[in-house]
Amino acid sequence: MRSIAVVIIFSLLIKPCFSQLNEDFSDGDFTNNPSWQGDTLEFVVNSDFKLQLNAPSTTDTSYLSVQTGTLNFNSNIFWEFYVKLDFAPSNNNNFRYYLTSNNNNLKGYLDGYFIRVGENGSLDKLKLYRQDGFNTTLLASSLHESFGINPEFRVKVNRDINGNWEILSDTLGGTNFIYELGATDNTHTFSSFSGLWCKHTSTNNDNFYFDDINISGNIIIDTIPPIVQNAIVKSDNSLEIQYSEPLNNSATLTSNYMLLNSNSPNPISVINTLSGYELTFQDSFYGNQILELAILNIEDLFENQISDTLVLQVPDTAVFGEVLINEVLFDPILGGSDYLEIVNNSNSSFDIYNYLIADYDNGISNYKKIDQHYILSPGEFALLTEDSSQIINDYFTNDPATFIQMDLPTYPNDSATIYILNPDSILLDKFSYTSDMHFELIKDPEGVSLERVLLNNYSTNSNLIWHSAAESVGWGTPGETNSQYYLSTISNSIFSVLNDVFSPDSDGFEDLAIFTYKFKLPGKVGNASVFDNQGRLIKKILNNELLSTNGEFTWDGINQYGQKAAIGIYLVYFECFSNNGDILNFKETITLKSRF
Repeated sequence: MRSIAVVIIFSLLIKPCFSQLNEDFSDGDFTNNPSWQGDTLEFVVNSDFKLQLNAPSTTDTSYLSVQTGTLNFNSNIFWEFYVKLDFAPSNNNNFRYYLTSNNNNLKGYLDGYFIRVGENGSLDKLKLYRQDGFNTTLLASSLHESFGINPEFRVKVNRDINGNWEILSDTLGGTNFIYELGATDNTHTFSSFSGLWCKHTSTNNDNFYFDDINISGNIIIDTIPPIVQNAIVKSDNSLEIQYSEPLNNSATLTSNYMLLNSNSPNPISVINTLSGYELTFQDSFYGNQILELAILNIEDLFENQISDTLVLQVPDTAVFGEVLINEVLFDPILGGSDYLEIVNNSNSSFDIYNYLIADYDNGISNYKKIDQHYILSPGEFALLTEDSSQIINDYFTNDPATFIQMDLPTYPNDSATIYILNPDSILLDKFSYTSDMHFELIKDPEGVSLERVLLNNYSTNSNLIWHSAAESVGWGTPGETNSQYYLSTISNSIFSVLNDVFSPDSDGFEDLAIFTYKFKLPGKVGNASVFDNQGRLIKKILNNELLSTNGEFTWDGINQYGQKAAIGIYLVYFECFSNNGDILNFKETITLKSRF
């Protein structure tokens, strides 16, 4: 995600404060001291002073969470809890105890860790999971399979400052704990909530029991106000604001947001989504509009307050030629990944969310959608690949900030046509490649990308504006300026050479000879040939090609036999003619040199 708002790095002030939560439900109330939140109507404290699920007789998931304070993961933390399940746990009937969570909604998008019991069969184990958003990863399973039939047990969890987790249990519900499992994981070190999560069918809607929940450890006293980490335009009348930490209900008040210089400054709604807060406005935005959003009196869970003004630019929707295919790797090294780089060739900004990448198979097909918001500013790149880490490993000239990991169409090693379209399926650019387009002196092009040399040339002869990436940059420049890129400047002369001297040695510096042309009227067909100082034909560059009114073509220093031409001065003869019989011809010289 490319941020529009400024991101500031901050730290929390840690004070020596010890926190201990002891909940045995002996007061018959779970809504106060401490206050459990969530599906509160689906739980009761029963006559045995145990917390019991009491949900409707339907298949559903019910949860309760409690605020623990912001736990200090740089000190030891301890948990203990009692569970009784009056059924045989399964994939359809199971429980989780969330040791940590950065979200009080345990059914929502969160980062944290939980203990689970419940799987098909009678040999259920105690398991430790990490949760990343909606994805869960199993970290460890217990040694014993004692949790499969009406289990009643007590669990004790220890976590040290190095991220070592130790889980013990008493499968009779007492305090004679034995070691069950261990794991090391430091992925998530921010948590303010703990809680219970019950997945149940209609017949087990009241068969979950909990008691004696204890949490002890140091907490962090937060004295720093929240900040805006990211702000994006989600639609033509909505924004999404992402904050650095959990907030209280002040973040959902429409009066705390104001769009300056607007007839309807306050949003009509503010919704807490999975990734942030979505603000919807009455009036629609337009492309390249500058928005100034005032944020007033937003508080975090410790009532630290933020007031700020964000400046955002509304992205436009690209049309043909404004987003171009800039670099392609279609023949990766063994075990590697294809990639496709696109560039913003306009003066507008675009959010490429829902833009489409496709290939050609009896028509444009195999569409793959860019499924994340990414602001592509003028002149900037986005690198699309299925394996970002592999690209970083294989190419040392890279910019991971431009990477978007996504599914791509399958691009064969020999030839294909690549398309990019906007969300309205309007074609922005296409590129038909073949393996023969690589620099002819490269014996094996595996792992070598093709780079666009010139941005404003739409010649149908792709060989003229594409070249293999330079060896000096590692055969590819994912997310970085192309090694073979030339700043295209059309001369006022009808025909001219852009660089008088070139050295085709794959070092990324003047590897190509660039020629430009400019006509007053369209409809010209051109030929271009290279001759040595003896007048012998070295290479025919253009052969009856229909020309645009202005453009460029290149020579890579390879002769008609696929060999590198000798060092020396060459004559380039360019002729063009129109259908009314007019003929123009031009001559320029170019020097081919070698690197010393």
